[in-house]
Amino acid sequence: MQSMRAFHEKITPSVLFVIFFVAALVVYWHGLIGPFLFDDEPNLKALGDVGGVHDWTSLKGYILSGWSGPTGRPLSLLSFLIDDNTWPSVAASFKYTNLCLHLLCGLLLAWATYLLLCAVRFVEVRAAWIAVVAAGLWMLHPYWVSTTLYVVQRMTILSGLFMLAGMVGYLKGRLWLMQPAQHRPLAAYALMTSSAGMGTLLAVLSKENGALLPLLLLVVEAFLHRMRANAPPRKLWLALVLGLPALAVLAYLAKQINFTPHIWPHRPFDQVERLYSETRIMWDYVGQLWLPRIEGAGLFQDGFEISRGIFQPLSTAWAILGWGAVILALPLLYRRLPFVWLAVVFFLCGHLIESTVIGLELYFEHRNYVPAFFMFLPLAVGIDWLGQRYRPRMAMAVTLALIAMLAGMTWQRSLLWADADRLQTYWAMKDPQSARGRNYLISRLVEEKKYGEALAWADQAVQELPHSSLLTMSWLRIHVNTGQATEEHFEQAAAQLVQQAFDAQTASGLRILVDDAVAAPELTRYHQPLLHLLNTLTERGPYKEFPLFLRVVAYNKARLYLLMGDVPQAQIHYLDAIQRYGLASSAMQMFAEMAGAGHLQEAQQLLDHIRQGVESGKLNTDPLGQNHYQQEIQRMQKIMAADRVTK
Repeated sequence: MQSMRAFHEKITPSVLFVIFFVAALVVYWHGLIGPFLFDDEPNLKALGDVGGVHDWTSLKGYILSGWSGPTGRPLSLLSFLIDDNTWPSVAASFKYTNLCLHLLCGLLLAWATYLLLCAVRFVEVRAAWIAVVAAGLWMLHPYWVSTTLYVVQRMTILSGLFMLAGMVGYLKGRLWLMQPAQHRPLAAYALMTSSAGMGTLLAVLSKENGALLPLLLLVVEAFLHRMRANAPPRKLWLALVLGLPALAVLAYLAKQINFTPHIWPHRPFDQVERLYSETRIMWDYVGQLWLPRIEGAGLFQDGFEISRGIFQPLSTAWAILGWGAVILALPLLYRRLPFVWLAVVFFLCGHLIESTVIGLELYFEHRNYVPAFFMFLPLAVGIDWLGQRYRPRMAMAVTLALIAMLAGMTWQRSLLWADADRLQTYWAMKDPQSARGRNYLISRLVEEKKYGEALAWADQAVQELPHSSLLTMSWLRIHVNTGQATEEHFEQAAAQLVQQAFDAQTASGLRILVDDAVAAPELTRYHQPLLHLLNTLTERGPYKEFPLFLRVVAYNKARLYLLMGDVPQAQIHYLDAIQRYGLASSAMQMFAEMAGAGHLQEAQQLLDHIRQGVESGKLNTDPLGQNHYQQEIQRMQKIMAADRVTK
């Protein structure tokens, strides 16, 4: 013990944490130059919707513009103002803030783990060492590169940050409860209650899975009970403060259970298939955490094979048996290996919202960010045992070896994330079954003006992945933009799309296809086939069930009819689109298009319709407000009146 104590005096836990901290900072630094990706722009473009966030009105409109979840995640949106208040912007500052928040999460995790160990009567110096190693391994793990360097995952990091802050406050109050001579029980309960409540609230306003904090704290309490921590909280208090919120989350999830086929028309799987698939995915998550690798399929996870039954594929049955064995072993783990029990149960409970019955996409790495908080605590306890049982230097050697391994892998992955083209090419080549990956490779060929290769890749892609509407739309767009599309191409695309599952990216691709045809005079001959395609999709197939798609179709029909000179039809579809969008800003844009085309009478009718919608409240005037649009409508009426007098 004297040698252990002397060793600790040379390299203290705080010094070791600095080593972890600096290593994480260095290995991530190269990745900060990477650009925005995928969902970044849709979530951040509201920063510039009204010329930037510069006053209370624009701030309120921006914070309330969230669409990523039921809450809108206003705290996450607010945090983006740390980096910029307008759009377009530069990604580096956003990524830097993400990195700072990730490092802060590592610090809070070390603190929470330290408090947890102190609560089960670990000597302070041992508790500090174990906490630093467990949190440092988590912080430096390469699996979090995709969370930290993907700007929009600020939502995941921030939610985790508030959950950790709530956990730290809760455990601090828990220690106070164990020290009645130094702290009053009332103060302890007040700190525990406020920490659990505020931590949950702030975490939920960052991302909805923050609602799991009370349940996760109950898992921690069960662990403390097993370790015979002194002065457990009163059962009534636990039931009210942690039990009821946890029960509410479980009740909500239970209400979502619905094994009806085709429950999610926008997904290529139903609820049963999702649950089967998640059993395999959860094992993949565990494998990635304990056998880390530099990079996987990243954000192109749509190629993951869906489990259509227990034996389709066969690995589904093995995955179910594996998790069944884990669940049956939990009582034994609780008695014999409580730290392993904590890691496993915390991990499983942390996945309850995103990996069970809610119709989200199947696979994302960032979903493990919070569930893995205590994943490496058993390993850290084992390393500490090694140092006590044999030599302290052996424990330090193992720790430094793990730091070197994880740092090297995270550094290499960070370098890959610094180059978006290289990164997405890697993802696409990694999983040839990913339609998004194929679509990206085709887009790259088009950008490089290798049209022949792009056409060949597109033809091959639609043959090998015939169920992908994204590839069908990409295939049609390439033929249109190269001038090689015929009526047969449009008919073939329509026949495929009405049989394929809805994909929001396909709807976006259709809008881009219309943009291309509208902007390029040489593509005028495709206006009528495009109209026929839009009509087909609104009459047949799954797309007609989605309001988002129907409003896009109404607007693009209006644009096409306007270019073709059929003003009455354009007017009809503009009015339809205004009603479907329900936004004054979108309505004014449509009015401007009609007026810009020189059809002042029809434009005046649109303006009158918009005025009535604004005054009656049928059109949403956020964030600028009703007065702004009323003044703008009056201004437009004066301009149009002056134009009529001039003519």
